[in-house]
Amino acid sequence: MASLKLNINTVSSNAVITSDTVDIVNWKAGQITGTSADVVSSTATGDGVGAQLIDDSVNFNSPTAQVLVGDKVINTSASTNATVTGIVNNTTLSLTGDIMQAGAEYTIGVPSTSGQVYSATPTDFGVNSYFTPDMAGSIIVNTSDNTKTTILEVINSNRIQTADTGEEYGLAKAFTIHTPSSNYPGYALYVSTSASISTLPATYVSFKVLTVDGDTTTFTNFPIGTVLPVQVKRVFTTGLVGSPVFVAIV
Repeated sequence: MASLKLNINTVSSNAVITSDTVDIVNWKAGQITGTSADVVSSTATGDGVGAQLIDDSVNFNSPTAQVLVGDKVINTSASTNATVTGIVNNTTLSLTGDIMQAGAEYTIGVPSTSGQVYSATPTDFGVNSYFTPDMAGSIIVNTSDNTKTTILEVINSNRIQTADTGEEYGLAKAFTIHTPSSNYPGYALYVSTSASISTLPATYVSFKVLTVDGDTTTFTNFPIGTVLPVQVKRVFTTGLVGSPVFVAIV
């Protein structure tokens, strides 16, 4: 049975991103912030042998620009692309196609729909500029697109693997990372709607939540502009009716 909680003098409030798999995030406890980027952006300096990319100005094994097999290479001069099949040495990559030549501008990024995120300078409150192994299991929020998922693995200091392979971080996507331990045990919910009140046939919404006791409960015809006095860990994306929006309060 879920326990009741109704605070009059709240100490914190958080906008809720709904998810079928990830709990509510405590926005005020961000561990790290950053912006997704290309791994490398440069100009090829050699023609290579067959399907190769040569760039003497870049170290493809650099800790901050480490290229991995499977990364996507785009020849931006010719609008062609290929995939990295091997790291021959610090300055040479083997590719799936012969798309590169000396003087061609190119970018190298994480594989499409891989769930990976690369950031040149993720920042821990302005102190550290890298991902750390203890971030595995943390929640990453794509604040550009208002989505979230969990981190499965910290691949290296500048690259992470997330659980959502359908998530496309692309370029210049801002993100924040939050450890599960930074979350409150549960939240009360202020329930509203994104729809115009004047156009609503009724001021009610329906939604499903996961309580702190592990119960999955659906609330139907819940009045907007009121607080759900139940300690909630998650608000599901599935089952939303009436364009509800939520604020988590403690």
